[in-house]
Amino acid sequence: MNNSFAISTSEGTSVSDIILSVRVNDLRIGWQSKSISDLIMIKGVRGYSWLYWNDGSKQMMAYTIKHYANQLPIDDFIRVHQNCVINRNFVQKTQLTHRGPMLRLATGTEIIISRRRWSMVKKELQHLYWG
Repeated sequence: MNNSFAISTSEGTSVSDIILSVRVNDLRIGWQSKSISDLIMIKGVRGYSWLYWNDGSKQMMAYTIKHYANQLPIDDFIRVHQNCVINRNFVQKTQLTHRGPMLRLATGTEIIISRRRWSMVKKELQHLYWG
C-alpha cells in the first residue's frame, strides 16, 4: 500500500510538500493515520526509517530518513545526526558531555548530536542548553 503524505488546507486544496500525518500499518489494527505531533523521532537504518511515537510504539517504513526530513515542518523537527530527526517538542535538554554533544528526550532517550550539526542544534534549542 502506498504511503502518501498530504495535508488539507481550509480551502480544501492539498499541499503535498509538508506532512501533518503519516499513514502507518499497525499489525494489530491495520492501516491508520497518525499525527506527526505525536512523532518523537525518526531514525534511519540502511534505507529504512524507524518512526517512534509518544505512545511507545514504533514502525519501520520503507522510506529513507531524507524522504521524511524534507517534508516535515522545520518549526517542529530538527535533524541532529545523519540518521536521526527529532521533534523539538519532546526535547528536555541539550548538553555537551565527555562523549560529545547530546540531547535528552522526554522519553529518557539520549541522542548523540553530530559534531557538524552541534552549533546549529545548540542555537535552535538554546533555551534547553545546560552546558
